[in-house]
Formats: sequence, C-alpha cells, structure tokens
Amino acid sequence: MKKNGKILIASAAGIVVLGGAAAALLLTMPATETESDIPTEDTSATVYSYDTDEVSKLTVKNADGEYAINRLGVEKWGIDDIKEEYANSSFYSSAMKTAAALTADAVVEQDGSDISKYGFDNPTATFTLDFKDGAHDSITCTVGSENEGAGGWYLKKEGGDDIYLVKESDISFCMRNKLDFVSLSGFIEAFDEENDVLSRVRVSRKDMDTDLVLDKLPDKDPDRENTNIYVGYTMSSHNNTLADDEKANDVLFGLFNLAASSAAAISPDSEQLKEYGLDDPFCSASMVLNDEVVKLDIGNAVYGVNEETGKATDEITGYYGMLHGRDIVYIFPPDTLPWVTVTPDDILYKQFLTPYIYYVDKVNIVIGEDKTEHVLDIEGDDTETGKFTLDGEEANGLQVKTFYQYLLSCYAEKTYIDDLTDDNKFIASFEYIYRDKADGTEGTGVDKVELYESENDRTCIIVVNGQVRYKVRRMYGERFASNFNALETGGDIMLEY
Repeated sequence: MKKNGKILIASAAGIVVLGGAAAALLLTMPATETESDIPTEDTSATVYSYDTDEVSKLTVKNADGEYAINRLGVEKWGIDDIKEEYANSSFYSSAMKTAAALTADAVVEQDGSDISKYGFDNPTATFTLDFKDGAHDSITCTVGSENEGAGGWYLKKEGGDDIYLVKESDISFCMRNKLDFVSLSGFIEAFDEENDVLSRVRVSRKDMDTDLVLDKLPDKDPDRENTNIYVGYTMSSHNNTLADDEKANDVLFGLFNLAASSAAAISPDSEQLKEYGLDDPFCSASMVLNDEVVKLDIGNAVYGVNEETGKATDEITGYYGMLHGRDIVYIFPPDTLPWVTVTPDDILYKQFLTPYIYYVDKVNIVIGEDKTEHVLDIEGDDTETGKFTLDGEEANGLQVKTFYQYLLSCYAEKTYIDDLTDDNKFIASFEYIYRDKADGTEGTGVDKVELYESENDRTCIIVVNGQVRYKVRRMYGERFASNFNALETGGDIMLEY
C-alpha cells in the first residue's frame, strides 16, 4: 500500500509539472486555441504604473497613422486636429487612464530574443508616454501579434527584453484611429418647445425638380372656434399644401436627434470632398432655428462589404455628410436621414379642409360642364336646432349630413402643383360660406374647392381657393354628381369611392 501511495504522489507531482509546462506553452502557441484553454492561475505582472496626472502626452502609431493626445489642463486632454467642442472627452480620459498604468496577464518570455515570433518585426502599434516636467523618462511600448487563444496581445517595452501578454481591453487605446475621438452626437442642442422657434425646413435634392420647403404656420388662435388647420407646417414650395405633423416629424426635427456612426475625415481636401460626393452634394437639409440657419450636406452612399469576399454589396450602410461650419466628414446611418428619400406626398396632410357643419352658413354647389348652381342653406347650432334647405326647399337633415360627410371626405392623395390646361375638364365645386369671417381657414370667411379631370391618369385635380394643390382618385368626382342627385331625390348617398 505504501508503495502504491508513493507512485500516486509522484504521479500527482508530475501532473503539476506538466500543468505548468502546458501553461507556458499556451502563452506562446499560435493564435488558434480557444479561451477555455487559458490558464486560471494568477500570472499577472506590472509593466509600469504611473498616475494619470503625471502624464503630459500619449503618442500612438498604428496602421491608421500617428497622433498625439496632449494634456490641456487638469483632467483635460485633446488632439490638435480635433477642436475641443467636436471631441469625445470621455474617450480621452479613458485612453489616458488605461495607458498610464499597464498590467500584463503574464510574462510570456524573459529576455526574449526572437521578436518575429511575437510579431514585433511588423508591429500592430506603438505608443509612447511622456511625463510632466520630465519627471520620468519616456516609455515606449510595442504591440506585436494577437494570441486569440489567450485573449490578448504580445507587448514589450523599449529597452527591455521581457515579452508580455496583455488583454486587448487594456491596450485598445493604441488600436484606435484619431477619428475615433471625434464626438458623433450632440451636434445641436435639443429642441426647446418653450423657447425655440423652428420657422423653416428646406430639403434640396437632385432627383426633385423643386425644393421641399416647410414653413411654420401661425399658432392656433384659441378665439377662432372653427379653425380647419390642425397642423404646424405648410409646404410653401407646393402651393401651401399642409404637412402632416406626425409624418413630417423626422423631416422637421431630425437634425436635433442626428448622430453619426463614425467620422471619415477631418479638414478634408478637395480630393476627399470629391470622393465623398460632398463637392456637389446630392442632398441638403437645412432649418431656420431662431433666425439662424443650420445645414447638413449629404454626399455619396457607403455600401456594406461581404465578409467572405471583401467585395462591396448593394446594401447601403450609411451616407457621408458634413454640417456647415464643422470641418469634419461623418458617416450617418441611412435611417437617420429622412431627407434622402422624402417626397411631398410622404408627409402630406390628407384631410385638408374639415369645417364643422354648424359653423357654415351655406354651401354653394356647382356641378357638370354646364355648371348648374345649387345652394344648401344651414341654420341652427346643433343637431336639435339644425334646419336645412336645398335651393329654397326644405331638405332631409339626415340626407344633408350624409352628403356633407361626403364633401369632407375629399382628401389629398397626392400633391399637384402644375397649372390647369384646357384638357382638365371641370367636374364640380363646393364653396363653404362661414357664418363668421373669423371662422374661415383663410381668414376671408370662404373656402372653395374645385374638381377637375386629370387627362393623364384616373384622378381628379383639386383646386383650393384658387390654388392647384392636390389629386384624389377620379371616382370621388364621378360619384359627386350621383350623390348630389340622391340628395335631391332622397336616394342612397354612397360615402365610399
């Protein structure tokens, strides 16, 4: 039994020896092992350790170029090319704190001589720390190749021969491009509903014949009961058609929430501007905020890359863009740039005219090419007191209300701003005469809607108060005459078309 016990003990000791050897081998093996093979014993070693306050400059060199982070004050840092207001200050602080004191997972090899084995002959990055008032000698470190199995990178100090294995998170600061320190959000302060006035938004795009311009409407007057305007902006570029607040929200206020996915260039030259499509932008979005203009130019699309082949795909992953007054090219995600694709029809307010029946004194109706005129008079203030006459004859209240509902169902399906031609035959018109001029949408006490045939498609052209504005499907106009006939004869009025 004793003999066997000695054998077991010796075997256990052998396992311990073998385990230590395996750990050493792991730290130097090619980067093909899994993280589960990483040794669990504490083999960490201090590469160097200083307080961040002692450091005056961090210089980084990698495949993307060289840059230096300089001390600007107490806990304040900056890169010369990046204006302070455009920088991500938290990135500076994080980089300096990590760089000031570096701990390795392990010393892989002492007095290592074969630098190519660890990738130091073609380093991934180098960085240098300089100290205030020369209190310490400068420190330069070289980052070699990656050991994926151990989850780190090889590193050595200039003037030393020890080879360290350092976690990627501890040296990520020297893998960064200087553009990574550019702030990607907060371009414009959040909109303050109480104090800010967004008076105009303009979208210019090469695939649109006319700029899309949205102008702020006067605030709703609480003394005007019969206001037909329930929106805040009108498309003044398209005959003052109304914009739907909800659908137009991103177009109107998108610049306030704008954030980039990355920065592409600082102080771009003419060749870069041409490369990014910003020498002649295909799209621009601007807004007049508190009488100041804020403008974004949008250039070429950025396409995705197939991970397997390295070739560009058809997927648009972003657009290059520049804010006026900021000499930086950013890449913005497509879903943050509504101005690239928006059309007037996308943000059109459909129910452009909806006067309440008991705020209307009469409705003048004209039908057909012979332009037969009719008058619908309305009395009373509500359903109980309401009385209706058609061409001087008492009319059925339910019939009138149903026909009136049909009038209000004339909605805008598309914007239309071309002039009428002789081919646009008159179909019908209806004119609301308000009881109080102050109730009129246009302030005149009258709103008139005219319908004309469109010679190019199955639609009706809608003219509001003399301005060509919209299109609606042709069936609305065709059903108008039959519904009016039903009102006269007591037949069924069809609301659907």
